[in-house]
Amino acid sequence: MNAMTIDQLPLEDDRSSVSTRSFNWISRMFKTLETWRLRQKSRAQFAELDSRILRDSGIGDAHRFIESNKPFWEA
Repeated sequence: MNAMTIDQLPLEDDRSSVSTRSFNWISRMFKTLETWRLRQKSRAQFAELDSRILRDSGIGDAHRFIESNKPFWEA
């Protein structure tokens, strides 16, 4: 078994940067999941809008169908 030298020991900053990177990764993951949930909810609501309201906004039924059937991970 090889002995560690002093320069191979983890520094306090190294451990905190690993912890920070882990937190950042987890935070980004939750933000992504929330974005996906909101997209799914918005698309479901968009699909339920009345055709007359959409026509007044210049949006046709075909566009509503395309947008409301996109997978949640697509922007």
